[in-house]
Amino acid sequence: MTAKKSRAYKLQLSEEGIQLFLRCHCRLCRLAGDLLPYGMTLLIAVALLHKLDAETQVDEMLDPELKRYGGRIIRYVGTTSALSGLVGTIMTNIERTGRLCPIFPVWKLFLAALMHMEDVRQERLAGCWRDRLDLTI
Repeated sequence: MTAKKSRAYKLQLSEEGIQLFLRCHCRLCRLAGDLLPYGMTLLIAVALLHKLDAETQVDEMLDPELKRYGGRIIRYVGTTSALSGLVGTIMTNIERTGRLCPIFPVWKLFLAALMHMEDVRQERLAGCWRDRLDLTI
């Protein structure tokens, strides 16, 4: 068994964006009953967004609330390289809808994923957490 390489992913956050990330992270840690790396939170957030249909993914990207979470605070989160595959699929899905042009920066996708994660029902979050091994192996 070979492990996938990890890499760092860039987040551009406001103070409110940092609080959003921390709320999502704490929620996931409570669900897992463990201390988790920040990268797991990002991976699960994007995996949840990935499970949506393309039209809903676009709706998440167009949410006006997204602006308040983006900012000048740069943070890097390390996680498995599987995240780039999920991001690529989401970007392709969104591009095919023709509703979002030009294509957006990836850090905005991360914020949309975190916003979605914060709103998702506990059962969906738990299901995605249980499926996490498929994302990390």
